[in-house]
Amino acid sequence: MLRSASALPAVFLMFTLSACMQVDLAPSSTGQELAPPIPVDNRPKADFAKMTGINSDAVAAISGDAKRSYVYFDLFAADKAAVKGAPERLCNHYGSSLKSSHIAEPGDHVPGMKTLVVECN
Repeated sequence: MLRSASALPAVFLMFTLSACMQVDLAPSSTGQELAPPIPVDNRPKADFAKMTGINSDAVAAISGDAKRSYVYFDLFAADKAAVKGAPERLCNHYGSSLKSSHIAEPGDHVPGMKTLVVECN
């Protein structure tokens, strides 16, 4: 009887703590856009640096077209200033001007990777 009585506070504590934890299994419920999964892009990494200004070792792929592009990059390896200037530089590469840009998660949720979503005019 003593053993089950001492287990009761532990069970109560476990339920109390589990009520405080929030697990979000559906990323779309946060309102954050998911970009397409990271594609295989066999172009030379130097091309990525020319197009975006982001150091070539940080960019995994670029997909999309001149209207909407996705730049998949390593958040920790990429130069932060280069990431900030990349949308305008990419649109200039396509011969147009920047309409908007934002950072999203790649659809395959690769740890450390982010997607720069760029819209050009």
